[in-house]
Order: sequence, then C-alpha cells, then structure tokens
Amino acid sequence: MSHCPLQVKTVDPASIVNDNHYNNVAKKIADTTKGAFYTDQFENLANFRAHYNGTGKEIYEQTNGQVDAFIMGAGTGGTISGVGTYLKEKKGEGGVKIILADPTGSVLYHRVKDGIAYAPQQAERKLERHRFDTITEGVGIDRLVGNFLIGEKYIDDAIRITDQQCVDMAHYILRNEGIFIGSSSSLNCAAVVEYCKQIGPGHTIVTILCDGGQRHLTKFWNYDYLKKYNLKIPPTISRSSNGDDNNKKKKKMMIMKMMNKNSEKQPSL
Repeated sequence: MSHCPLQVKTVDPASIVNDNHYNNVAKKIADTTKGAFYTDQFENLANFRAHYNGTGKEIYEQTNGQVDAFIMGAGTGGTISGVGTYLKEKKGEGGVKIILADPTGSVLYHRVKDGIAYAPQQAERKLERHRFDTITEGVGIDRLVGNFLIGEKYIDDAIRITDQQCVDMAHYILRNEGIFIGSSSSLNCAAVVEYCKQIGPGHTIVTILCDGGQRHLTKFWNYDYLKKYNLKIPPTISRSSNGDDNNKKKKKMMIMKMMNKNSEKQPSL
C-alpha cells in the first residue's frame, strides 16, 4: 500500500465566486492531481444521506419516536436536512418540528423566515473586505448549497442566536456539566433554550454537540479575543457556599491557562 504525503495549502479569505476561495482551490487541485478526490462537503449529497440514513434513524430509535423537535445549526446543511427529512417522513408534517439555529451574519435565518437568503451585514454600503459577523465558526453560511436545499422544505422555523448567548451557554455547560464545547454546539444549545421558552415544559427536544472546545482555543475560548469584540466573559467556576476562596481562584486560574495555553499554535475550525 502506498501512502500519499500530506500537503497543506494555505489560501487567503476570498468570496466563493473567486478562484482563490478554498473550495475552488481544492476542486482545482483534485481535478489536476492523479488519484485525488474532492469531498465537496457543501454540494456532495452523501453528506445529506449519511444523516438521513444514520443520524436521523438513530435519534428516532433512541427516543422511541417521541421527539417533538430537532434543533440544529447549518454549516453545510447536511445534518439538519438529513435528520429533518427522516423525522418528518417518520412522524408526519405535524409530528415533529425542525428548527434552524443560526448565528449573526448567516443568510439562512431570513431564508427560513422570509424566503430570502439575506443578512443585514450584506446590505449595500455595509459590506467590508474582511467583515466580522460572528465569533462562531463552522456554522452559518452566506449562500445556498445543495445539502441545505434538499431538506429546506422540512425546516419549520429559525432562531437567531447572538455571540454573547453562545459564549454564555458554553460557559454554563462547562460550569454545570463539565463538558468543554465549541461554538457550534453552544449555538445549538442556546437555540434549544430559546425554543423551550416558547413551547414550555413537557417536550423532548434533540440537538447535537458537534464540536469540542479544543478546536476553538484561539478565538471562541480565548478571552483576549472575546474582549476584542466587547463580549462579556461569564464565570467559569460556580461559587459554592462552603468553598475556599483561594482554592476557587486557583481552579479558575488553571482553567484560564488551559484555554489560553498555546492559543497561537492551536488551529480553530
């Protein structure tokens, strides 16, 4: 068996219509390299089928079909489309709600709400060469892609989540559950909370923790980066009634060191 050496090609940020956009560069490399394969995660419907045949079925079986809503962000759109289509086909149109969780700057919120793929950040005279929309990464897109469109008709509603809500939720889960999640997972959980406020108790709501905090050390879990965008940093260690203040301070310092350690060297998605 021969092994292909790993090669990494870095590219500058560019519009999807630009030949230098990372997707276009990857496709060109695949087209001109013998034995290469372009995964094309946005348009390759194997993405959708994996979640339709796998994730959706697993959720349905593990809840014994008693799932009232599935809430998910869309990076490529494959998860929400695949799971949403499967659950709608099993439970019927009124049997389950499929809710999109969407960050600031993504066009999908208004696509679901109003039928128009639009974000206020894309308004005329507001576009910037390197605009900043959100600290979340790997979720939310500014164009319509095949893996989202194939299941779009089954999405019932959308919830817009702010960066501060994502930060707050990630710290809440770390503090109370001991789970170190990334920005996409935090977005999903924040949207679940907002939806539960709308419908009240007594329902089974499913989402997915799709990324860990280890992949987000340079931005989402970097306190200097958060402060740069005026985001408030919640307490990571909860106060106990009989705890030792010095011990709590030491624990908090250890967690802060963990989040910022080698942050310049750690890639984020």
